[in-house]
Amino acid sequence: MKTMNEKAPWHFRLAKWMVRHRVRGGYHLLELADNFGWLNNIVCYQLNERIKMYVPLYRAANRWDRKNIFEYDTPTVDGLAYAINALDRQAVFVDCGADIGIMTMLVAMQTSNISRYIGIEPNKEAYQILQQNYNALPTRHKTINGAVGQFTGSGKLVDSEFYPGDDHARYIVSDKNGKIPVYRIDDLNIEKGRPVVLKLDVEGAEKDAIEGAVKTLENSSQFVVDIEAHPKVAKRTGVDPIEILRRLNEIKPCRFKVCERLDVQLDLAQGFFEQIGDSQVRNYDVIVSSI
Repeated sequence: MKTMNEKAPWHFRLAKWMVRHRVRGGYHLLELADNFGWLNNIVCYQLNERIKMYVPLYRAANRWDRKNIFEYDTPTVDGLAYAINALDRQAVFVDCGADIGIMTMLVAMQTSNISRYIGIEPNKEAYQILQQNYNALPTRHKTINGAVGQFTGSGKLVDSEFYPGDDHARYIVSDKNGKIPVYRIDDLNIEKGRPVVLKLDVEGAEKDAIEGAVKTLENSSQFVVDIEAHPKVAKRTGVDPIEILRRLNEIKPCRFKVCERLDVQLDLAQGFFEQIGDSQVRNYDVIVSSI
């Protein structure tokens, strides 16, 4: 049975402190707490005066304390919020592969330039928490239990061969007998003439997601797209992230910012990872803004 708390259990806080300060036994304490069911909690963190966030400690993928939340993918959160604040009017924010909504919540803390949030997540367990988090937003919102692609149909989630068992690395494949509905972003009927923000955390389905969003992006007054570029995912899919950036630039002329490598000026004629030239981070986020 899951319990709701405003404060994480003491043993969780102690384990996190031990891990953070490199005191031996921290990870063992977390494992012990998990095995005994002591982490069957949903913690509600008040992030600021407007935004609160529900975090399920029983999910290993979301075993976060407040510090983990505020440190989550800071370069991308800051870059995305900056791009949104630069838009000429309030945008529709579509969080694809939203998990429990952490990116939405962190962006919402930094901007009021969003008129509506749409969260899309295929994992049912994560989706239940996503609904709670979106219902706590002080802005219009909608959640969808499904995935995005360039077709309307069904699919299933499969494990990544590189990160087996990691919910954050699972990806969708087409399957006519699958139980997960797949939507095109164009099916969402986002109003024409409004800025659109797409956050794509879809583990290799970025190209398909963009093809399913062409009309939406063409009809927007401006757009911002956040994509992940991961060398292992690119190897699995055979899609160089630069191909996705080229496609976006065909829809509307764009500028590009690699959040973790602000020194890199991307050339659309060269491969993405050839230009990055290092592997200091697990993946890179690219913020694409139409001009």
